[in-house]
Amino acid sequence: MRLLLSLLSATVLHASPPLDEARFIGSHNSYHLAPPAEIMETIVRFNDEARQWEYSHPTLTEQLDLGIRQFELDLYADPEGGLFAKPLALKLAALGRKKLPPFDPDGHLAKPGFKILHVPDIDCWSHVPTLDLALDELLAWSQAHPDHLPVMLLLECKDQPHPPLPTRPVAFDRDQLLKLEEAIVAKLSAKRLFTPDQLRGSHPTLPAAIKADGWPTIDELRGRFLLCLDNTGSHRDAYLEGNPALEGRLFFVSAPASDHPAAAWFKINDPVRHFDRIRQLVDAGFLVRTRADAGKADPERRKKAFESGAQWISTDLFNAAGDDRVRLDGGALHRP
Repeated sequence: MRLLLSLLSATVLHASPPLDEARFIGSHNSYHLAPPAEIMETIVRFNDEARQWEYSHPTLTEQLDLGIRQFELDLYADPEGGLFAKPLALKLAALGRKKLPPFDPDGHLAKPGFKILHVPDIDCWSHVPTLDLALDELLAWSQAHPDHLPVMLLLECKDQPHPPLPTRPVAFDRDQLLKLEEAIVAKLSAKRLFTPDQLRGSHPTLPAAIKADGWPTIDELRGRFLLCLDNTGSHRDAYLEGNPALEGRLFFVSAPASDHPAAAWFKINDPVRHFDRIRQLVDAGFLVRTRADAGKADPERRKKAFESGAQWISTDLFNAAGDDRVRLDGGALHRP
């Protein structure tokens, strides 16, 4: 009997926690490369706030190797191809007869498909300029590490113009959102995705499933990806149209309220202003992504982000030096 109790105790102590009890440091604008210095000089003349774009993250593969398990990708639709291939910043810098480094030398931006960049025309340098390149890189790493912790991809669909910049993005209506799903499934097979349908199971809504069954364990989600739509407002409403509990959909959404049929994960960027709300959602079993900083180190915001209990804490400073670095206890980027 004593041996049996010992074995049961060991099993409990080493049981894999559910996803909502885990914690991950994520990267903000995960793809970002700083504009070349020659071009930054030109951009700053027109926009003195552009200095905040002078940072480059490691590649997605390097971030995965470090332990990052949450990524943010800014997506633009480009069904015809070439929409972002000739940014204004290059043209302006060329007028000054500057010798410029090659831009998109392999012609990825000329092809149709979803593109990954921050701001068209001026902050458009990226480790992975297309969604296909990003998914290929993530998939290659996943295949090489089949038992990896689940990876969350936060997808922000961008279509807002920035006058007087000339490029006018394509609207992200429901048709484009469904095409985005198709582009992802073409690269990541269904067995690699954890979807709202899988969470809901036989329950009518996602909150009902969470209340009854909770989240799958980390071990059950190893080797898989969760896709979360960063957008709220009209983009989220278009995605929910006809499937209010995300029936048949790939993406989790940040729902309007915790009793909404699609409520499972929430984007709450400000852990200072919305600290109590994050705590309440986490206590109710929901997942939350918040931010430890926004452009520069913010000790108070970082402290509140950790104390809030949010499972995903996004930062630009996961690889910073000294006290600015955002890590979990002991320097880890995830727990477990």
